[in-house]
Amino acid sequence: MSECQCQRQLQVSREAVIHLCALLNDDMQLMGFGGHPMPAVLKVTAALNFYASASFQGPSGNLCGFKQSALHHCIREVTDALYQRASDYVRFRKDPESQAIGFDSIAGFPHVQGSLHLCGLHPCGHQGSRRATSCIPQPKGLSLAQSTAMRNLTSDAEERYNASHGRPRATNEQAISMLKTCFRCLDRSGGALQYELERVARIVAVCCALHNLILNRRQALQDEERREQDSSSDNEVAEGLQQEMCM
Repeated sequence: MSECQCQRQLQVSREAVIHLCALLNDDMQLMGFGGHPMPAVLKVTAALNFYASASFQGPSGNLCGFKQSALHHCIREVTDALYQRASDYVRFRKDPESQAIGFDSIAGFPHVQGSLHLCGLHPCGHQGSRRATSCIPQPKGLSLAQSTAMRNLTSDAEERYNASHGRPRATNEQAISMLKTCFRCLDRSGGALQYELERVARIVAVCCALHNLILNRRQALQDEERREQDSSSDNEVAEGLQQEMCM
């Protein structure tokens, strides 16, 4: 697949697909569904297409030439492999210094690691559009529940409390909207995930991990490009000095 095809159909770069294949290669079975050889790249591509689409398994199978049963097996295998590594990319802040730049900085709530939304605990972090955080390891801290907002306000202090209370909710909604845009399988506009609850929870956690992994890869590539540019500039300076010495 070209870079354009990867971005359009998988929501990730071609480099990220190659990295994922290398990362998960040892976790993938050599044989696919039915005992036929199936390389990791096909399984990863099919699963990524499923995560990125709201059309569920039909078009994802067409992309790689899979039947429905084989595709279901691939999605499960890749999801389980990514879920085992999810905690490498999705973490809660543990030390007080890093917690201070989270919910404390945006809303004035100390020791808060996450927030509870209307239908339970959503996978979101304080950085909203930049980093998604899921409850993979149990956090050491507090969860800010929407139900703790005050009603029938009677003082300025209560109004300030509610104003601060609403800022994390806006961050939640931004993070959830961003995840649904990147991973259409999470968006109910295309229907609901037709899996048992535990499987749905794994898919949500995997999408959060994939989001952070993609950002990490992007940052790593940018850092590498900067190092190469700095190295090139240093070489040019050294060559210039050497020429001046020779003159």
